[in-house]
Amino acid sequence: MKMALSTVTTFLLARASSALMRFERPLQPQTAAPHYAAAPHYAAAVAEPELVKEADIDESLFVDEAAALARSTFPLSADEMITLSKRFISSRGGLGADPALLAESFVFEGPVVGPLDKQAFVDAIGSVDFDKAFPDFQGEFYGFHVDPFDLNRVWYTARGRGTNTGPLPPFAPQATGKQLVNPPQVCSLTFDKSGLVTRYTIGYVVDRQVGTTGGLGGLYGVLYAIGRPLPFPEARPWRKSPQYALFQAVGGALQALLG
Repeated sequence: MKMALSTVTTFLLARASSALMRFERPLQPQTAAPHYAAAPHYAAAVAEPELVKEADIDESLFVDEAAALARSTFPLSADEMITLSKRFISSRGGLGADPALLAESFVFEGPVVGPLDKQAFVDAIGSVDFDKAFPDFQGEFYGFHVDPFDLNRVWYTARGRGTNTGPLPPFAPQATGKQLVNPPQVCSLTFDKSGLVTRYTIGYVVDRQVGTTGGLGGLYGVLYAIGRPLPFPEARPWRKSPQYALFQAVGGALQALLG
């Protein structure tokens, strides 16, 4: 048996050696490999599957915004109003407190603040030195568009972030060093025919899980973020009321009973 295995092994080694010799080439001095253009890649002509079929979309549910804007009789175009909005926001570092841009009928409103008239708004904004409190604040405004139902109104989203490295009197006489990260807040500006702002709404938070404000918008959110919240429920993060907790408990129990 050992003789047979030895013979087979010798035979296989000889065959392998012969095969290697047929492919052996004499050694040449090493040179740079020639460059060949890559062969073109041809994608397989396979049709992409439709993610959504046209029949799956009920177009009657969606507003034709372009058509609505085309029917507008308001003298200012969408582009003009968006430009006016950006100019307004740019005044006072994003606070929009330039009285020259406000109509005499101007009104300011937030979720729980206001309405404030022109003078009350200018006085309120002028009493807060936001630039000194947050010298590194970076505004983040985006998503500007004209409301197809209210054709002289521009909607946009506001975020923004900064560090409280300066005083914010009368709320925070000393800097706290805390980080402010605003959640996304929906805001709007309404214009008259001359381009002045007649209504300004801010602070409507659309995701209270984002940022450091506890889900609050506007000044209340800023004060909460730096650890100086005002002492009333509207200036604090949302908490479930006892009545709502009871309503949920009763509703859950009834649902469990009814299966």
